Amino acid sequence: MTTLVMFSGGLDSTAMLVKLLAESEDELRVHHIRMANEEGRDGAEQQACSRIVAWCRGRYRAFRYSESGLDFRGLQAIPIDYVSIAFVACQVAIDTPRCGRIAVAALKADTDIVNRCERQRRVFQALYQCYRARGLGEPGVEWIYPVYEATKQALARSLPPELAELTWSCRRPVAAGAGWRPCGTCKACLARNTI
Repeated sequence: MTTLVMFSGGLDSTAMLVKLLAESEDELRVHHIRMANEEGRDGAEQQACSRIVAWCRGRYRAFRYSESGLDFRGLQAIPIDYVSIAFVACQVAIDTPRCGRIAVAALKADTDIVNRCERQRRVFQALYQCYRARGLGEPGVEWIYPVYEATKQALARSLPPELAELTWSCRRPVAAGAGWRPCGTCKACLARNTI
């Protein structure tokens, strides 16, 4: 079986990736969505993903990595990430032979996570039914949450420090030379400061 790992380059999804690489024997397809919007975090996340993937490939086992992009920069409102993730997960799942699971790094402590996860699965199922009617994809795909019970502090401790340093959390990065620095004030930065 292949597990599709939805990967952002953040602390949570990196800890999930490491857990799956170390504790499962599934083939993994790791997929990153370059989600461009007015926050401007896509470049910083892209850079983090590239570094994390290279680090993990050098220290764990082989896995397939892919990327796709959604560009919402022309919109004033920031689209709902979990709906976009469900949409892309559906497309990638049908493109992945023997894909039987989709792994998402949702945490129990996240705000309204139970409802968000349920809405995400409903979006996925509606799309996936269309593809199944055309004979595409596996008959059933399960959503899993490998780090659901963990805290951010526990996830940070589970990673080698040099890998944790490669992750990106800020929602509104500030350009700094050839890279970015965290804004220090967004919700993600404030959560990161607690670890």
